[in-house]
Amino acid sequence: MPTPTGESAPILILHATAGAGHTRAAQAIAAALKSAQEPHRLVDILDCTPALFRKMYAKAYIELVQRAPELWGYLYDKSDVVRPAHSKRSRARLAFDKLNSRAFLDLLKETSPGVIVCTHFLPLELLSDLKGRGKLATPVHAVVTDVSPHAFWVYPHIEHYHVATPTAARELMRKGFPAERISVTGIPVDPVFAERSPAATARARLGLPERPTALLLSGGFGVGPMVKLLESFRDCTAEISLVVVAGKNADLEKECRHVAASLPVPVRVNGFVGNMHEWMDAADLIVTKPGGLTTTEILAKGKPMALVAPIPGQEQRNCEYLLEEGAAVRLYDVTDAAHYLVGWLNDTTRMERMRKAARAIAKPNAARDIASALVAGRCHPNR
Repeated sequence: MPTPTGESAPILILHATAGAGHTRAAQAIAAALKSAQEPHRLVDILDCTPALFRKMYAKAYIELVQRAPELWGYLYDKSDVVRPAHSKRSRARLAFDKLNSRAFLDLLKETSPGVIVCTHFLPLELLSDLKGRGKLATPVHAVVTDVSPHAFWVYPHIEHYHVATPTAARELMRKGFPAERISVTGIPVDPVFAERSPAATARARLGLPERPTALLLSGGFGVGPMVKLLESFRDCTAEISLVVVAGKNADLEKECRHVAASLPVPVRVNGFVGNMHEWMDAADLIVTKPGGLTTTEILAKGKPMALVAPIPGQEQRNCEYLLEEGAAVRLYDVTDAAHYLVGWLNDTTRMERMRKAARAIAKPNAARDIASALVAGRCHPNR
């Protein structure tokens, strides 16, 4: 297995298309490295697996959280235990991952990276095993993309972890990882989210009416109770505006357009958008599921958020953190969303308080800071 070759060696960024957030975090790091003119390569770890494994891995997660979220939450909590590498369960999982990731070793040989960074936990176990057996000298960094580092992320031979909050760092230490190898950098988001434009300016640029505006997000895969939320505005007479982003779910977009056509308030319905930062600028309040990347992007923009339908497990923990910090409110009843959203938009004191709280905990430069750490780690392979 190759060893780091110094400043000219590329930085290998590994992600997985099981949940859009892991990919967006990897892309944010890649953007920061590109800006610094540092050689790098961005790879979906699932591309190194057989087609059937790749299809089932991503599909199983999405279907489970949509159809049986309580089961996912149960499995998430029960599995949040760091098990010894020699335990039967750990050995069986590692053997299964090795069987389905033989092309991964070819990738490492071909790339000969100076440092590796993972925004998904899948490659960490394989890399930790290689390092533990003396088969890999390349430094490996992990970037945890939620506020709580689940045991899935924790492996002994990983050089460094980048986490969202001091509480996450403490949780990682309690799971056995040394403090000196943990950095509280925040979750990386594209540098465009660090730039802020006045809401009125953004609304004019996007052709939106100059009214208090709520942005309704359903995530990259288009999940969540968006239609019920929209339907709650059937009798709304408030002077507000709505923007819907339905993501890559074409059926959801079509249904939202159908409902929006009959509403008394102006509604702009979009599918997947490549300029999310502009739509966030235009909003006064953002309604979203509490995914790690989306909420981090919103924090970077300094926007208040209303959290809806958190998936038990990582999204529930993200939700609790944001509520505790005062950067969000919780929308429990989507069938009465209009009442609550109008009330929050009209409560200027509460909105300003949430804006200040969001800005206080935001780390919009996380991607740049992580990129700098990777460059330093590549130049000093024994670090």
